[in-house]
Amino acid sequence: MIATLRQRDFSLLWFGGLLSIAGDLLLLVALPFFVYERTGSVLATGTMFIAQTLPRLLFGSVAGVFVDRWDRKRTMVAADLSRASILLLLFVVATGGSLWFIYAVAFLEAAVSQFFIPAKNATIPNLVAERQLTSANSLNAMTEDIPSLIVPPLGGALLALIGLGGLVSLDVATYLVSAGMISLIAVRQSKLEEEPAATEGLATSAWTGVWREWLEGLRVVSADRRVAAVFVIVATALIGEGVIWVLLVVFIKEALGGSALAFGWLLAGYGLGSILGGFAAGWLSSVVRPTRLVALGFAANGALLLTMFNVAVLPVVLVLSVPAGATVLLW
Repeated sequence: MIATLRQRDFSLLWFGGLLSIAGDLLLLVALPFFVYERTGSVLATGTMFIAQTLPRLLFGSVAGVFVDRWDRKRTMVAADLSRASILLLLFVVATGGSLWFIYAVAFLEAAVSQFFIPAKNATIPNLVAERQLTSANSLNAMTEDIPSLIVPPLGGALLALIGLGGLVSLDVATYLVSAGMISLIAVRQSKLEEEPAATEGLATSAWTGVWREWLEGLRVVSADRRVAAVFVIVATALIGEGVIWVLLVVFIKEALGGSALAFGWLLAGYGLGSILGGFAAGWLSSVVRPTRLVALGFAANGALLLTMFNVAVLPVVLVLSVPAGATVLLW
């Protein structure tokens, strides 16, 4: 892996991506807690989470279609610069402006991020030799794992120390530095990318292809009861998980008397648990049937959440967040 990081262009992309994801995580922790502290409203906090999550549902699959047709380096630089510009709206909120600015910023920033991530992933094969691709992909996965251990508690601490305005300034800086590093990359184009693409009707054809694939997916789901059952089960679990994440802010603030820092440590615990859960899933999948592994993950996660919410002791909750994160990754 060290040899891969010594590759100039890959190193620029890796560190730039690390900063970009760190910027995302800073506000993922700070904004929901800021909204609850300012309003005391669970509904307002829930709206914050919806604004951060909805772009993944609306643009997650669509973004990749367009990224395949755009210059990926320019896409990443434009995404970083766009997010830095969007965040400036939060200074209005920091000085007493309407919370609707927060919802708009959270939605727009998350929407732009959907284009950055696939562009970064698709660029990697053009930066390293084929023999280094596995190592490069492993390092790329770590750009999400490493910030999840460090940035959440840092974001919570910084919200208390320097306030929302200071945190926004730091976040803007991460995006600007990331854009600068990525702009220095000399990307080698693949043969497919070197072929000129027709621009007329490009957006229309992309949208048509996305909707066609989406409809084909629905037909697959409806044709197989087992697949349909998996979709219903996972959708139900995700709804419950969404409710839990909103209530965690309230739980930490009201029941545990904690701050945004405690919320950050809780997210870091989940991040550590996800890493450990990945290793556990790899081992268990060879000895436990997938259906039982899913059921085990659900049951264990439910038991841990019940314990966390009923013990209501901050150190215990933080410790239990690690296995809780691991069980989420299992299912």
